Amino acid sequence: MNWTVHGCLCLSLALAAGCHNAGTVPPGWQSNPIASEDSDTQPSAQLQVIICYGKVFSNHTALRLTTPNKPDLLWDPGGTFLQHKLGHGRRHDVITQNSPTIDRWWQYRRDGCREPVMEVYQWSLEPDQANRLHMILIDYQDPTDPAQTFEPDAGGLQCCTKITEFLMRFADGRPHVNEKIFWPHKLGEHLWTQNPDRVLIFRADGESSAYRKHVTSRAAE
Repeated sequence: MNWTVHGCLCLSLALAAGCHNAGTVPPGWQSNPIASEDSDTQPSAQLQVIICYGKVFSNHTALRLTTPNKPDLLWDPGGTFLQHKLGHGRRHDVITQNSPTIDRWWQYRRDGCREPVMEVYQWSLEPDQANRLHMILIDYQDPTDPAQTFEPDAGGLQCCTKITEFLMRFADGRPHVNEKIFWPHKLGEHLWTQNPDRVLIFRADGESSAYRKHVTSRAAE
């Protein structure tokens, strides 16, 4: 095969893999307008994985952690949010002070990055689990096994692989991830299968919605 043709074919396949169908919801999920349930008023210990979409490609992955009696954290691997702003405590790629709420993060991705869709997958955590993840994100090592270190910084195009590696090593199955994933939308497709407590989908050109798994009651035998 001609190398020029081969190169074009490989590039076409790579670009096709990066294309997405943002905001697609699998069957079995019930929706409510986000306006009817505050996107930031949820159990205080929770893990949120955020998938951001451009018009053609899925653009970015971030991770947000809320822990009782501790500052919220946002891990923005390879990103530049508030990189040069004083008072926000961005240490490496983790924002440790004045971390943005989900609504604030959506405003930034929608208006600053011109992204039309953002998905947020949420899992409630036990306080001990949230405390452990909080310490890993700010101390860069697992308090239960200090030999297990964490590198918060990421280069360009590494955001999703860094997030999936973190989930593989430290999330204890909420959610379960067993391989590194490059494309954010591919991670999003997988996260639907991991029983998130809630999925928020923000849409710039339509109504934003919160989704929960539809539970059907069994008929009495």
